[in-house]
Amino acid sequence: MLIAGYSEEQCVYIQRQHKELLKYSKNKNKSKEVAFVFNSDMSNRSEFIGSDDILNLGTALYGKNLIVLHNHPRNSSYSFNNVTMFISNDSVRILTVVKNNGNVETLTKLEELNTLLLMKELRRLEKSTVKVRTDSEYRKIVNKFLNK
Repeated sequence: MLIAGYSEEQCVYIQRQHKELLKYSKNKNKSKEVAFVFNSDMSNRSEFIGSDDILNLGTALYGKNLIVLHNHPRNSSYSFNNVTMFISNDSVRILTVVKNNGNVETLTKLEELNTLLLMKELRRLEKSTVKVRTDSEYRKIVNKFLNK
């Protein structure tokens, strides 16, 4: 797995951290959601524990170019809340989800990201797509949004 803007050595380190995150989730949170948040040079790691399908990082995401690794115990892709947090939080540069089956997905912000435009598009998709607000419907919105 290569991440734009990071060396091969840094990417290998991130990959090891994904494995560590799954072990941490299993051993400290019954395989439920957890997150590791790294500062920009990956010298500092903060750990967060969530529930089966919710992880609240609250006001912990401050700094610049943060790397947020988290897991999805049900092997799902990004949630609507994940995408909203990623777009709207200027501190986060990379958001990954590692699934309990070991698959990893990565979102990386590029310099030309237009937060307002992306949030408007996400909300437009939400309003035009969601009839019944179920997890399945929100996943369809996220997939449509990320495919654009």
